[in-house]
Amino acid sequence: MADDAVGEILDWYRETARDGTAGDGVRFVEPLGAWVVHGHAEVRQVLTDHSVFSSDELRYSARPVPHRDNPLLGGLSAMDPPRHHVLRRLVGRAFTPRAIQALLPSIAGTVRTLLTDVDGELDVIGRLGYPLPVRTIAALLGVRASRQADFVRWSEAITSFAGSFTEDPARRAAFRTARAELGEYLREVFAEHRARPRDDVIGTLLAAEPDGGRLSEEELLDFCTLLLVNGHESTKTLLVNTVLCLAAHPGALARLRADRALVPGAVEEVLRFLPPVGGTDRFTTGPAGIAGHAIDTGRRVVAMVLSANRDPRVFAEPHEFRPGRTPNEHLSFGHGAHFCLGAHLARHEAAIAVRALLDRFPAPWSVSRITTGRTPVGIDVLDLALAAP
Repeated sequence: MADDAVGEILDWYRETARDGTAGDGVRFVEPLGAWVVHGHAEVRQVLTDHSVFSSDELRYSARPVPHRDNPLLGGLSAMDPPRHHVLRRLVGRAFTPRAIQALLPSIAGTVRTLLTDVDGELDVIGRLGYPLPVRTIAALLGVRASRQADFVRWSEAITSFAGSFTEDPARRAAFRTARAELGEYLREVFAEHRARPRDDVIGTLLAAEPDGGRLSEEELLDFCTLLLVNGHESTKTLLVNTVLCLAAHPGALARLRADRALVPGAVEEVLRFLPPVGGTDRFTTGPAGIAGHAIDTGRRVVAMVLSANRDPRVFAEPHEFRPGRTPNEHLSFGHGAHFCLGAHLARHEAAIAVRALLDRFPAPWSVSRITTGRTPVGIDVLDLALAAP
């Protein structure tokens, strides 16, 4: 049963990408009220040209924004240059390759601790997928990892509060509670940092004067909410997708077991094959054109990363999982100004976790439990377990 569910996920991604990249790969999808772009070159154009395809939904969307109160719309990912560049530089030094390299021993230690007393099957999300990135981003930000359960609950409520989901009374109530509780918690953290300044991301933001003045409380809250939410959600999904890919491809798993140097390349192929985020939104700042299609001002444009990553014009045998694929010009971390700030960190966390799992689960991997949920641009894995070795 679980293996069937994994197969259904892989089939859905394959068919969605195959159908999407047919023809010119650009079409208007009435149920979404959006232009959906699938081809690699076109997705890259949408992700890169912020002067035409803006990340600022509140400013440019021609339609009402039902989730306008979501703090993620005030963060870096919803901001265009030049303001985006100014704020990104404030925290960029915490995510440089050199800074990430210094974190690797503690990340490896965390993975060992998380897997030490695993007895029987492994709850991939509960035991590893959430705790590892939450502890890592908490240390970088300067917040307490002991609030992991709250971080997860707040993140799920905030990220799911968008579009038609805002009409659901339960989701709306969960969002309001999460926003209030997270805001209260972060204000406490800010007060602690002001009383005892620290050399972490929050300390950097509190001391910064990007425009000759300090960031407002609202800017600080939006910035930290984005870093906390995105800092663990994407890595959690990458870890889950890595387990899915290697469980479904025992030959690839055997090659990694024989040669651990292949692990980073395998992580890159997981990013291409099952990206953590299937698609991302942009909004036209004026009349625009792509692949010969005229797009009006204020239109939502969905850049389908999952399809772009399987564009046969760029990737040979795009629906085959090939660890070590070279070149591998996937767009899973974005492109241009919004290239993922934590890309290096996520790659290393996944690679360290895979090496540890290879040791802990020496036999071919088998998924013993899985629960999924559909989204407009992918399939979320809500629960996943690896069978006992």
